[in-house]
Amino acid sequence: MGLIRNGISIMHFDETYYAQSKLLNYKHEDLDFRHIQHVNLFCEEDSLTILKRYLKKRAQMGITFIGSGNFHYMTYLMLKEITKPFTLVLFDNHPDLGMGEVQGESLLSCGSWVAYALNDIPLLQQVVIIGPTTISKHPIQHRKVTIFPLDERHHYSLKSILSTIHTQNIYISIDKDVLNTAEVETNWDQGMMKLDTLTHYLEMLIKSKQVEGIDICGEEHISPVDMVLPDYQAMIHKNEHANLEILQTCLKAAQQKTIGA
Repeated sequence: MGLIRNGISIMHFDETYYAQSKLLNYKHEDLDFRHIQHVNLFCEEDSLTILKRYLKKRAQMGITFIGSGNFHYMTYLMLKEITKPFTLVLFDNHPDLGMGEVQGESLLSCGSWVAYALNDIPLLQQVVIIGPTTISKHPIQHRKVTIFPLDERHHYSLKSILSTIHTQNIYISIDKDVLNTAEVETNWDQGMMKLDTLTHYLEMLIKSKQVEGIDICGEEHISPVDMVLPDYQAMIHKNEHANLEILQTCLKAAQQKTIGA
């Protein structure tokens, strides 16, 4: 199996990635969205139209770095490009299933984009969410959603996860807030997954399924003024290390030919 599309794209809603020089050393396509207004947390319709137009022009569609989790709704736009039945596999400390927002709020948001995808994309057969620690407080029931919440008592085998995925094609979306605070620092409350657990799941999923695309978000916004400060330098190093581990895992797994699950 493996990754269907090739290439790396990096979205720039701000200057955060410019501090991650090792990541930028990988051959990639830059998508500069810094001039687009009304896109933080919520995306207004006019801005959404502009973003769609930019995405259609991009050449590198395999692995996409989105930036802050505030822009995680960009995954919704990329899911709409898929032309075969598929499952969304989401690693996130939050389910992003703000169902009420779909009914009563017209603006796509970082907290409701999964609900919008379920509502608007017929080819999306199922959503598998791995890693949220907040789900026990806010139980969610949806016939197309399977959730693997994470706490001290639970560790899920890849077999148990794969048994819930009934499509050959999948799309993988990663919000790094699923990871514990020793691994990364994000602008949202974080879960407890370890980085090597995440990369293990990624490797096996890519080897077992046809992967339509992969995206990564969860950056902590850092202004150019703060980038030189020691505390922020440590944060940049930590977050870039996680990005590189995720990227290298995806690239390595995608190159290996394996028998599908």
